[in-house]
Parts: sequence; structure tokens; C-alpha cells
Amino acid sequence: GARAVLEYQVFYRRRYAEAAFASCQGVRLPATGGYAIATMCGRYGAQLCTAQRWLDFQGDKNNGLAPLQIDFRLLPDGAEPG
Repeated sequence: GARAVLEYQVFYRRRYAEAAFASCQGVRLPATGGYAIATMCGRYGAQLCTAQRWLDFQGDKNNGLAPLQIDFRLLPDGAEPG
């Protein structure tokens, strides 16, 4: 039978995830002047968004954008996936 990937896990170092999130946090949408992160963090909006919440929304197959479920796991710096 045919096989397909329906979900996968991604392991990021917490430092990397926090830096990626910080680089997006201050970006504003020219059309509205609002923060882009507000639309990229689901129900949390810009005020309550964190790196983990941002990644969780990006990987949620129900957000209308993700092609499949992605489970982002943030590792302490120096740790390896278990």
C-alpha cells in the first residue's frame, strides 16, 4: 500500500528558536501597521506570543497553511534529541 508522512517532529535548540522568533517579533505589516507576529501566533496574538507558541501555530495543520502536522520540540542548549 501507499505510505505518506502525516506528521513529524522537528528538534530545535531553544537558543535558535528564540533568535528566529526575536527576528520576526518587530516586523510590521505595511497594509495595517500591525505586527506580523500577531497573525502568526494564532489565538495568542502579538502580546502573548512566545517562540514555542509561534512554532506551534506554524506547525498546526488546522491553521490553513501547514501541509501537515509539525511538532516542534525545543531542546535546552547543548542537549541532544532523546
